[in-house]
Amino acid sequence: MGIEPERIQMFHCSAAEGQRFQQEVTRISEEIEKLGSSPFKESKQKEEKDSNKGKKKKTE
Repeated sequence: MGIEPERIQMFHCSAAEGQRFQQEVTRISEEIEKLGSSPFKESKQKEEKDSNKGKKKKTE
């Protein structure tokens, strides 16, 4: 699918483990932030730019 394995994580905690949930979300968010922009986001932006270029040419 093209996503780095580091971007996908899963953990289990019960409803009684609110503090653990918060810690895990913070940890995962920090790890993802270190990885930088998502390759999907960059490719989607490129697709949108390419698509908009085609629309502009048709209307000119």
